[in-house]
Amino acid sequence: MSQAEFPTTHATWIAAQIARGDAGRAEVHDHVMRRYAAPLRAYVLGSTLRTLDDADALVNGFFVTRLSRGDYLAKWQESRLPLRRWLVNGLLLHARERMRELRKNSGGCEGCACGTGCASVDAIGLEPSAFESFERAWSRALLGDACSLAQRELVAEGDGDAWEVFRRHYLDGLEYADIGLQLRITAAEARTRSRRASYRFERALRQLLEDEGVARDDLDEEIAWLMEVSGR
Repeated sequence: MSQAEFPTTHATWIAAQIARGDAGRAEVHDHVMRRYAAPLRAYVLGSTLRTLDDADALVNGFFVTRLSRGDYLAKWQESRLPLRRWLVNGLLLHARERMRELRKNSGGCEGCACGTGCASVDAIGLEPSAFESFERAWSRALLGDACSLAQRELVAEGDGDAWEVFRRHYLDGLEYADIGLQLRITAAEARTRSRRASYRFERALRQLLEDEGVARDDLDEEIAWLMEVSGR
């Protein structure tokens, strides 16, 4: 699987790749890192973790230590948590381990019992403002993947113009009449093509959210929230 591609259903795809052994796990790991590296960096930079270590080093260390465990993503599936929350929880646990390691290497203590006022390792927890930064970055990555999937499907079916209308209307903010003039079609035809692309985009988005562990009954609410967060 190339980096431009992503699985259609995580639960099925991950299970199938893990069954393939090392090569399959490598594909899963590449996919997770591609989508989540930037959002996790955003969390670190927006939190007190930025004083612990370089953001890239902390995130890369998290990926190395967690994804090297053969059962890490299988445990995510068992947890029934959204994947994004599972990974943030894992990042926080890794940060605690990293703090202990740094203190051990420097001869420092494990908490505040020494009276020097250093922060307790256990004080590392979820920081709401940083998690909001994470979710903004994650939502934009997910919307980008949904756009890529919808566009690829339409182009494969010879309906690339539908995506072009959708892009110019929703992303560039053009009116259908102006798009029609540019593409030499009527405004009504531009609107019809946009609806086709909009359907594919929403279907892709629902698919990806289910892949992320969002319950089907919660999809409408999650999509509304996603659109709000991505615009902040």
